[in-house]
Amino acid sequence: MPIVEFFVRKTLHFMPVLFGFLFFGPLFAQIMDGFGLQQPLGLSTLTLGLIIGGAWGICAFFRGSWIWARP
Repeated sequence: MPIVEFFVRKTLHFMPVLFGFLFFGPLFAQIMDGFGLQQPLGLSTLTLGLIIGGAWGICAFFRGSWIWARP
């Protein structure tokens, strides 16, 4: 069981980054497609969404919060 526990702990530790890439990235791509926004620099909407979602997830990981305003 220690191997499973180790894997789950490490996965949950990086959950903000994974959530940013795996949920927010495709969500942003769908929003851009829905509004018909043009892709900058010739990137696909999914690539741009993964960049934005991943960056937001990495920031949330280091800050410890998804929201910038903290009490």
